Amino acid sequence: MWPGMSLFRPGPGTAVVGSTAQVIERIEEFEDLGVDTFILSGNPLLEEAYRVAETVHPALGVKG
Repeated sequence: MWPGMSLFRPGPGTAVVGSTAQVIERIEEFEDLGVDTFILSGNPLLEEAYRVAETVHPALGVKG
């Protein structure tokens, strides 16, 4: 966890950093706590969007 997103954009935000497996594990921990909505973004935007769509979404069962 890295709470420094405000350095890049205004407003609250927390970054989950690590390997794909670590990111999936952390998102699942948030889900276990009752979080059911996530706004995922990354830098660089386009490349990270593809990476998340190809690796994280399928592991979490996201269809889209």
